[in-house]
Order: sequence, then C-alpha cells, then structure tokens
Amino acid sequence: MSSINFKAISPAFGAIVDGFHVDDVQASDKPVLNDALDRFGVLVFPDLDLTESQQLELAKVFGEPSKRSRPAADRAERSPYADYMGLVTNVRKDGVPIGSLPDGEMWLHHDGCFIDEPYRATILYALEVTSVGGETRFVDMRAVFCSLPDDLISRIKHLRGTHSFDYRNIAERPTQATFNGLAKSATHPSVIKHPNSQRPALYLNPLCTVGLEGDGSNLSDNKRLLDLLFDAIDQSEATFSHRWAKGDLVIWDNWSTCHARNDFPAGETRMLRRNIIKGQKLDAYFK
Repeated sequence: MSSINFKAISPAFGAIVDGFHVDDVQASDKPVLNDALDRFGVLVFPDLDLTESQQLELAKVFGEPSKRSRPAADRAERSPYADYMGLVTNVRKDGVPIGSLPDGEMWLHHDGCFIDEPYRATILYALEVTSVGGETRFVDMRAVFCSLPDDLISRIKHLRGTHSFDYRNIAERPTQATFNGLAKSATHPSVIKHPNSQRPALYLNPLCTVGLEGDGSNLSDNKRLLDLLFDAIDQSEATFSHRWAKGDLVIWDNWSTCHARNDFPAGETRMLRRNIIKGQKLDAYFK
C-alpha cells in the first residue's frame, strides 16, 4: 500500500510530498497525486535522483506530456526523450543558450496562457542550482480571486484576458497598445472555472496579460483594471517561494497558480529539466 502523504508548505496552498518512491509508483498513486495537485496547487518532491526516463514516467502520472519547440542550439540532442524534455538554464554553448528562459528575473505568469489550450502543469527537476537567488515564487490565484472586492469582480467577471509572450524579453510585458499580434497570443476568461475542482481562479498575470476584452471595455479602463488586479496578485498573502536544492522536483498547476523567478548570479550555473503537461480550453466561471 502506498505511504505517500503531504505536508503543507503554507496556510494557503502548496505541499511537500513525503513517502514517495519513484521506483514504486502504483496505480493507486495516480488519483492521489492528481487530487493533491488540484488541492494544493504546488507539489514539492525533495531529494530525488531521477533519470530522464524516470522523470518522463512521473510526468505521465499527471497527464500527457507535451512535445516542446526546441531552440536552434538544442536540436542536435541525442537523448530519446528530447522531444518531451527541455532545459531551463543559463548555460551557453558558443554564446548561444542550450535551453530556454536562461537569465535573471521573470515576472509572475501562468505557463501557456498565450496558447488556446493552456498547460495543465509544469514540472521542473533541479540538476544544478545557484548559491543564492533563483527561487520560484508561487501565488494561489484561487485565493487572489476570493480576496477581490465584489465591485471589482463585477467589473471583470464577463471579460476575457488577452495574453501574449515574447521569449526575447522575459523581464517586461507588452502593453495592449504595443503588442500588435506577437507570434503567440490567446484569450481566456478573466475568471476561470478549474476543469477538475470547478473552483474559480483569477486567470490574469503581470508578465503576459496585455489587455481585457468584452462589452464596454476600452484601453484606458483596461489599464486601470489591470493595475488594480496586478496589485492584488503582487500583494497577495497566498504566496510562498521555493528555494531550490539539487534533486528537487516541483510540479505546479498552471490553472490555479502563477509563478515568478527571482534573479540569481549570472556567473553561477542554474539548470533545471522541464516537462509540460498538456492542458485544455478553459471555461468561464461566470456564465
């Protein structure tokens, strides 16, 4: 019988997974782990020693791993898992990053909000970490929604957010006035109904949300509304930061949480192996 249990990280959300053994994952563990991800939003598996094959098998517990678009410097990989396994690292070869999102700070965002079927989850496994910095900060967007005043909810509940992301500039978000149809963009309800738990969550974020669409919305109102909402996200008490250690595997629910990355020393190596779990179209909580 499985001995998996969960230790809360913060009063609001997040859990450390205890009693998990990667070589002994049972069929009964799959619903337990998926229910925990829906409930806690973020799961931390500490001190694992994972091969690429083991990481991919663990990813399959949470859904269908997504194939990735690899940068040019990455295409010569010989790993049989390269189509599903990427690197988030500042390491470069001949001056070109060998992975993606290499350097510095990243604002709060939902992974995959700029595609039509946003990712269910993201998995990162720490291969090398820096001596300081590089923490991943998480915010529970269910709690952020619940913290909003009723008048603000009434203003946004039928609006849709437009999301876009320019991989060349990860520290600043475009505005609706300047975004002009970047390569990847999508619109989603500003308040979504989580596909599994059915709970509401605010689905807007400072890095990728470029505007709001809907009856009566306009550019100036959009900016004021987004500023209020981004302040609510940034100031939320439903947050914690994960300080990475080598061997940590962290999985988070991209529908109910958003995350950011703290800056870290440019002269130190940071390398994490990533999987993405396919998602689906998100429905509005308010009809």
